[in-house]
Amino acid sequence: MAITRDQLIEILAEADPVGLIASGAPRDEYASEAEAILALRGVPRLTEVTGIFGVSFGDPGACTRDTARWILDEMARRAG
Repeated sequence: MAITRDQLIEILAEADPVGLIASGAPRDEYASEAEAILALRGVPRLTEVTGIFGVSFGDPGACTRDTARWILDEMARRAG
């Protein structure tokens, strides 16, 4: 799956798993999570995405499975 860092940051901003963008944070607020997702080997899995957000925000429920699924679907769709 070939997607750029900027594309993934935009996807994460649209998904806004923990509400940072809605609270006025800059659209690149999820850049470190985007980098962690891009560093995964192979096609990212749902549990990997939820785990990255869980670690980043100290809350295992920071990114729901539905949100993670949407993120992965968008990554695949935008990768072409």
